[in-house]
Amino acid sequence: MSHPLAPYRPLALLLDDATRLCRDAGGDVAEYGHSEGGRPLIACRLPGTTTGGDDVRQVMISANLHGPEYISAEVALGALATASSGLLADLRQEATVWVLPCLNPDGYARTWDAEGQGAMAQLRTNDHGVDLNRNFPLPPGIEHSRLPGQGSNRHGDATYRGTGPLSEAEARHLAQFLDENRMWASANGHSFMGTCIPPRVTDKHDVAAYKRLCRAFADGQDRHRYLRLASVLFDGFTGELEDFQHHKFGTWAITVESFPFWASVKQHLRAPSLFWRFNPRDPAPWVANDVPGVVAFLRAALAMDAPQQQLG
Repeated sequence: MSHPLAPYRPLALLLDDATRLCRDAGGDVAEYGHSEGGRPLIACRLPGTTTGGDDVRQVMISANLHGPEYISAEVALGALATASSGLLADLRQEATVWVLPCLNPDGYARTWDAEGQGAMAQLRTNDHGVDLNRNFPLPPGIEHSRLPGQGSNRHGDATYRGTGPLSEAEARHLAQFLDENRMWASANGHSFMGTCIPPRVTDKHDVAAYKRLCRAFADGQDRHRYLRLASVLFDGFTGELEDFQHHKFGTWAITVESFPFWASVKQHLRAPSLFWRFNPRDPAPWVANDVPGVVAFLRAALAMDAPQQQLG
């Protein structure tokens, strides 16, 4: 009998498939740490094929910072599948490509074991109940946003930010990895809003740059174009990964929310579980839709100068 979350795959198979695809394309796989639950955090490295030596820039695709958002991992694997001949193979002529297929393996495994049933706070978080996308450091002198849904100090909330910045092993190891491997650009996978979300910036140059980058992402998509979601007035610092990458490391970073809300409602007016609200029954069309957009964003970022506004 198939698992209730099929055609998605359990964590062990996800990591095995990522490793196989990477090595088949001439890449290598490293563990950059372990989760709070002791599960491996892996990074797939696909060396650039240019002759730039140590000066070859690096870009990154990440997924599953939130446990039930499996479609983001499928997009990451879909990108890896093009590493020998396809979109990532072409991108490797410009940069070394890193793919981190699961940033929250504990949340992923818990979602699988629960067959997708449970509340957001149960499935989204790591083994300490922390929303990892609220656990990264804010720029110096900046306070957390107080807008609803942008982070909580109360354990048990879906956006609980933890006891302090980088309190969680997953965030701490990722921060060290990013410090050791400076990325020029990064696309971080989530679901299910169907949006391209840039970090919080106010510099006019960087605001305009992210407009162009999100447009490049949408123009690259196969069929369904995602909207840019950004507001200088209503966006705040919450400890999110893209803010940390931009302001700490000078990385052009976006969040990609795959599988838009309208498609989720069309699939299930009343979803049978949290999982099936966040993920399509058939991931293949959305992988085909979003991988070209991710690569188009990364290539557009490689054509730009570095960001001008860094608050870190």
